[in-house]
Amino acid sequence: DKVSNALNQDDLYVDMTFAKVLDDKGLDATTDDFGAMFRDARYNLWHANLAARRALKRGVPATLSGTPKYNAHANDIDFQIEADFIGLMTPGLPQVANDIGWRAGRVMNYGDGIYGGMFVGCMYAAAFFETDPHKVVDAGLACIPAQSPYGRLITDVIAWHKQNPNDWEKAWHLIEEKWNKREPCPD
Repeated sequence: DKVSNALNQDDLYVDMTFAKVLDDKGLDATTDDFGAMFRDARYNLWHANLAARRALKRGVPATLSGTPKYNAHANDIDFQIEADFIGLMTPGLPQVANDIGWRAGRVMNYGDGIYGGMFVGCMYAAAFFETDPHKVVDAGLACIPAQSPYGRLITDVIAWHKQNPNDWEKAWHLIEEKWNKREPCPD
């Protein structure tokens, strides 16, 4: 059952598509390079990924296909879910991961949607040489604008964990209370 469900996940396929772009074009692949292969891929997509592909097929440039003007899901977590491959391909180089993340993530996301992916990619890159999970999170946080809503959310989570290190449910409720209603995903 887990295998058949995995075959219908755009998150996995987008990872593989973007990794292929880096294989074909190198580490300097442009947003347009990522967008072209993403646009022409034949697997099913959802949310920000689907909205971006539709925009690309209408002729919207890849540098704009993830923006709110063309993508109602611009701040969704699509790229956050799909960015781990970047950190895996840039071990110990979080700033390189960050640069690639910016170029790739713009295809389907904007603002916090991109920052989530950059955060995850940088944590993966840092985790190759860092065993302290707090330092790994700090490395991810260092890769995004601290005053962005995503950066402030991560800072809140760190503070709430320090206040209640043995009660993750308390932190969960605080996150829900402060952050969950901020930007609902449209149907």
